[in-house]
Amino acid sequence: MLNTPLHYHDPEDFAAFDPFASVNTDLFGSPGSSFNVQKPIRYFVSSLFAACTKQRDRVRDAPFIGLSRNKRYTYSGEPLDQFDLDVLLHCTAAAGSSRRRGTWIEHATLIKSLGKRNEASTRQRICDSLARLQECTIGIEGHGYRYMTRLVNRALLDEDACASLVEINSDFAGAIRLRRGLDLMLNERRSLGADGLSKWLHGVLWILPAGFSSDFATLCELSGMSHMNACDFEKQCREALDLLAENSMITQYDVRQGGRLLVEGRGNTAHAKVCGFLSLVHDSDREKRTAECD
Repeated sequence: MLNTPLHYHDPEDFAAFDPFASVNTDLFGSPGSSFNVQKPIRYFVSSLFAACTKQRDRVRDAPFIGLSRNKRYTYSGEPLDQFDLDVLLHCTAAAGSSRRRGTWIEHATLIKSLGKRNEASTRQRICDSLARLQECTIGIEGHGYRYMTRLVNRALLDEDACASLVEINSDFAGAIRLRRGLDLMLNERRSLGADGLSKWLHGVLWILPAGFSSDFATLCELSGMSHMNACDFEKQCREALDLLAENSMITQYDVRQGGRLLVEGRGNTAHAKVCGFLSLVHDSDREKRTAECD
């Protein structure tokens, strides 16, 4: 049972994803008039980087699930998962604040950072991931506008040298710079191994460090695991939260009557003052999914 009173806010509220953000934000939630700076929540609390990927079939302008009520998001390319996000985040960290057109990434260094073995299959997996990241495009539509962006502008993959020249798109890099503690997050993600759902939930808590409230149906959709049976997903979600709790990445969690999940973030997070209230489904849909487990 959660003992600490938590105040929940809609994540589209600026305070729910950055307690230091200005109330004077544009449609993308960035200070002033910076049109091309995206909200970090749209990368981490959405189905863009799924907790697991069953198929890699290429899609075009396929919608992906996010929390915005006023915008529609589409994706073109091969589906992405948490391994792709790991690769992208490590490349972003390697680039730092450099304005150079590309950063030289040694695959052996990247593999070590990911906590993987440096073997042929892993090196090929890195190259495949960088190719997916470079080829994909993201569309954002709303209020009479349409905006196209990418994750990686270009990537030169040199398999003989076991290295790549990678240029991270400024939209993504700018979103990551809105947050603090990238190095800590990467270290913690590495400790979670290959557990995609734990990593996805960890990403949510990086954006909402005080915690969040959600029904399991919403988490299932947002994490890109809608193909799973409701009971199986709830079981896997509880196991993922147990792993986060064992590693002190959350304080505790509780499932209230009616099936709503409450997750309390770290007790020592100084700036965690607001929590997210995540919901995509209507009450009737939630009751139907809950009944499947009764």
